[in-house]
Amino acid sequence: MPLDDPRQQAILETAHRLFTRAAQWYDITTPPPPVKLNLRGRAAGQWRVVHGEESLRFNPHIFAQDWDNHFPDTVAHEVAHSIIYRRFGLGTERRRPHGPEWREVMLKLGFEPRVTHSSDLSGVPIRRTRKFPYRCSCNVYALGTRRHRTAQAGERIYYCRNCGETLRFAPEEPLPATG
Repeated sequence: MPLDDPRQQAILETAHRLFTRAAQWYDITTPPPPVKLNLRGRAAGQWRVVHGEESLRFNPHIFAQDWDNHFPDTVAHEVAHSIIYRRFGLGTERRRPHGPEWREVMLKLGFEPRVTHSSDLSGVPIRRTRKFPYRCSCNVYALGTRRHRTAQAGERIYYCRNCGETLRFAPEEPLPATG
């Protein structure tokens, strides 16, 4: 992991401190979610819920490359998502991820409610996703791993954008050129 221990510790402590501060305002009594430094790709941070378990994930490569642009703002950004989830839940009434509630929490934490970062990512290892060829009568499409899995499991059906025909897995087909 490219971050040195003091910086890793700073991320963990800041997430806990921000969560504790926000929890006082919003009457949240549960402990903060686990913080992990295992995110890859182009995102600096991510809040997520998997099987009812929250986590805050941060990309150590992006933090190491551009610490000043991400610390502590990115940590606050993800903590704000957790606070909104704990206040309102996922429920049927969907809130926009960066809607007015999220912006309110960011401002209350003392941060500008920015959604994206502007770091140069040229030195950051980018996660490559595997592609699978799917064919109709007029075209070949490259579907990513998640869509391929759901198509193979029969959970989703994908259609051609041009002819409307159902796409079918065609392992013998070369993948279309991307660019």
